[in-house]
Amino acid sequence: MIVGQYRAVLNVAAMAATAVTLLGCAGDRARLREERINTFPDNYRTDLLAAMHAYAADPSNIRDAYLSEPVLRQIGAQNRYTVCLRFNAKDSDGRYVGSRDAMAIFVSGRFDQFVDLSQQSGQQATAAQQAKEACAQADYKRFPELETLKR
Repeated sequence: MIVGQYRAVLNVAAMAATAVTLLGCAGDRARLREERINTFPDNYRTDLLAAMHAYAADPSNIRDAYLSEPVLRQIGAQNRYTVCLRFNAKDSDGRYVGSRDAMAIFVSGRFDQFVDLSQQSGQQATAAQQAKEACAQADYKRFPELETLKR
């Protein structure tokens, strides 16, 4: 009878040790995944130039282009590298619309999406407000490559 109880205790201890080991592995995997997702965007300028072709109605002759260096920020519940961007682009009729701010979000070291800081609807309004507050503190530098984009 004592041998049976001893085996039961050993089985429970073995299962507990296995569970602790598996939890440690899961935590390591999550940490490694987060590190991969938050790789510094080395080519952020090139990625932004490519993305502006789709983002701006007329990407040619953009004026007053500025951007910030990539910074790891909390976006919603996650951390992501972001770049704040300021520019004056033409609309589809070829008229300049005035200075516009956007936040570029990077995942795994590559451009993922823009958050338009002038958006004010629904759930996106909260994200735009967070981004607007973050970009208000950004250290902007000239981005002359954006001003020489062609269609």
